[in-house]
Amino acid sequence: MRIVQLADLHFGAEDPRAIEAATDSVSQLDPDVVVVSGDMTQRGKHREFDMARKWIDELNRPCLIVPGNHDTPLFNLVSRASSPFQRHDHYFDSYADMLRVDDVRIDGLNTARGWQARSNWAEGSVRLRHLANILNRDVDPDVVRLLACHHPFRSPKDAPLRTRTRRGSAASEMMAESHVSILLTGHVHTPHAEIIEERNGRYLAISAGTLSTRLRNAPPAFNSLDITTTTVSVTTHDFKGSAFEPSSLGSWKVAYLKQS
Repeated sequence: MRIVQLADLHFGAEDPRAIEAATDSVSQLDPDVVVVSGDMTQRGKHREFDMARKWIDELNRPCLIVPGNHDTPLFNLVSRASSPFQRHDHYFDSYADMLRVDDVRIDGLNTARGWQARSNWAEGSVRLRHLANILNRDVDPDVVRLLACHHPFRSPKDAPLRTRTRRGSAASEMMAESHVSILLTGHVHTPHAEIIEERNGRYLAISAGTLSTRLRNAPPAFNSLDITTTTVSVTTHDFKGSAFEPSSLGSWKVAYLKQS
């Protein structure tokens, strides 16, 4: 099967040319599933959510969408503290459910917060009990399992933005020990794929780029994953001014990812 992974579209600060070209590219790639790893909007405004929902609907694909820190109402402090994801859920609740296609299953986890008791509230935070509930579902060894969230559990190697996800180390260890083999994230605005090795196992961590003007040493980009019974291949698609051009991020054996 084929998955298209998007993240950090930031409608309100989107790159219109990249968005238009991505629409054509996704259609040509003909994915079975589209996953969005957070930050559909820039400031969590209704107008931005309207644009984002319209664009997602136009893709006309099964989608799984998880929220990011920018999907909370930036200027409404009361709502951001009391009900930070009410707007996001209103627009994307129909895209929040687990997706299963043949022997591939994708679950979503919310790592974003409307407010935190630390200087950078935009950093991620993992509720370990929630993560455990997800990881313990559907332990059929023949199923390739993926988890989508916004914040990487461990900061991607060489990424220009270093991440400090709260309880990220514990989450990474839980992920490595579980039957979930692949983590799909965003937040860093640069495409990246690497094996995360923990003392009790491993998993493949994949970060998608951005389709916005908020670039970090990389052009607008998104990823595609091709999954067979034996391999997982990851391709990034970089925007070159008028179209997206593919470039391989690597290929891994499914059996290797499932070894503990």
